[in-house]
Amino acid sequence: MSTTRGQHLIGKVLGSCLLEKLLGYGGSSAVFLAQEHDPERKVAVKVFLPRSTMDAQSRKEFYQRFLREAEAASQLDHPNILPIYSYGEQDGLPYIVMPYMSGGTLSEYVGRHGPLALQDVQWYLEQIAAALDYAHTHGCIHCDVKPANMLIDGDGHVMLSDFGIAHLSKDGSMTSPGRRNPDALMGTPDYISPEQAMGYALDGRSDIYSLGVTAFYLLTRQLPFKADTSIALALMHVHDAPPSLVSLRADISPALEQVVHTALAKAPDDRFQTATGFSMAFTEAVTQIVLSNEQAMESGKYPRLSCNPGYLGRIFPSLAFADPVIADKAAGFRLKTTRLVGITSLFLVITLIAVFSMNYVIAHLAPAPMTASTSVGANMNAVRPSADLLLDHNDWPTSPTLFFDQQEQRYHIFNKSPQNAPLISLFQGNTYSNFQLSVTMEEMRGPNNNCYYGVVFRSASDQSKYYLFEILTSGIDQYGKYAFWRFDGDWTENSLISSGDAPALLTDPGKSNTLTVKAQGDHFSFIINQKALGRTVTDSSKSALKLGQIGLYVETQGSEIAFSHLYVKSLS
Repeated sequence: MSTTRGQHLIGKVLGSCLLEKLLGYGGSSAVFLAQEHDPERKVAVKVFLPRSTMDAQSRKEFYQRFLREAEAASQLDHPNILPIYSYGEQDGLPYIVMPYMSGGTLSEYVGRHGPLALQDVQWYLEQIAAALDYAHTHGCIHCDVKPANMLIDGDGHVMLSDFGIAHLSKDGSMTSPGRRNPDALMGTPDYISPEQAMGYALDGRSDIYSLGVTAFYLLTRQLPFKADTSIALALMHVHDAPPSLVSLRADISPALEQVVHTALAKAPDDRFQTATGFSMAFTEAVTQIVLSNEQAMESGKYPRLSCNPGYLGRIFPSLAFADPVIADKAAGFRLKTTRLVGITSLFLVITLIAVFSMNYVIAHLAPAPMTASTSVGANMNAVRPSADLLLDHNDWPTSPTLFFDQQEQRYHIFNKSPQNAPLISLFQGNTYSNFQLSVTMEEMRGPNNNCYYGVVFRSASDQSKYYLFEILTSGIDQYGKYAFWRFDGDWTENSLISSGDAPALLTDPGKSNTLTVKAQGDHFSFIINQKALGRTVTDSSKSALKLGQIGLYVETQGSEIAFSHLYVKSLS
């Protein structure tokens, strides 16, 4: 018999809601996916479940907290605050009915995908800041701001939830901490503000501190302070300075670090005075990083590592490619490489770890069954394993730039990164050496039909090495183009293995193309729309890659590509 708290309530009806599935549980409550019948919709139902060890006074206090959450949230109407549909009590079980958020919590999202790109942190921070400022102006201090209380919907929007320990004031005015507040210590120790830890009176700036801790976590997937006990952790928030973000992640500038550290100031007067002020300063710092990278590329200097995890700095010397389109592409990324002198080996290790940790686009790849091989000239689309790898949405990362079209059953990559920094979505959990892959791709939008996209394979999990086969739907002449690259950490004159025309490539808007890649040893062949691209290509270099992961790739800024029908089979 399951001992999971709340499991016994599955199938119970509370109000007009049938509890169908346990989504999560905590010390005093459980959250269920439920079917509401009036009106007909899927909802989330939070049920108060006091522990059997609680005495009568503790039960009363937790019950009051539960009702306070419903009352506080029901008074707030903001697009980034989770609304309360209804609340009540039945059979001694107080409950709250809320919208069901299919994306789970922001904490769960970071746990699955790792540290977020700077632009994604900016996106979520802007929404939560707006919610907090709205709550503060309506006399409500949240007191428990953390990623676990931020819920994501299917479109990547986030909502603030769990107002169970919210502090309600009459006018919402800012006050200076001074008098003791016995309820202040109820916050989560990992995110608690210094004044909350000391039991002082609170105002909205306490939530801003917790939002600063949240930003630190979204950027690094770690907390600024760790301790063995809650008391020791609270004291660190009161007395200790947070660690340097610059040393933890390579694409964070000193200016961005200062923004986060200002939000984490010990004294409320030294912090941003509004959550939106914090968000705007964060946005400005990220914008400066983007502009700095663009200027560095234009001047031929090596830029700060991009916040996009797939971008490790494409560096091309002056190359004499036979194909003018590929040559133009290389020229657009031509940068000088420079050696960094006086950097210790320890700093290099830290930097590499930081880069690897940014790989938030990695998801899981289910192994494909072994099947017989097919000749290069055959219709490879007909030779497929039983499962389309894009049908299981849990195997793919989702974000504002990586998302599913539920109706069309396609996976979209929308590259919003600066400098044409490639966006790569890798599978993990399975690697391939010899394999056959086919995928259908459709260009949804792009700059002047000049989009580079395709697949990567035999990739290292940190994207430090991979093969790339990409197509260009160019309007320069009647044909599209293709290029086959090997990335070894730097782009050199040896990176390009093969390139040329792709006569079978459909370049008109709205047309889809099916790409097939066959890799066996150091021999590679490619097919577009059932027509082979020349002879088998051989990578005879000492740097030839033998084994790695498979992924999808979109390079050009402003390009959105829809991928579908992804099939992979292993070859002996």
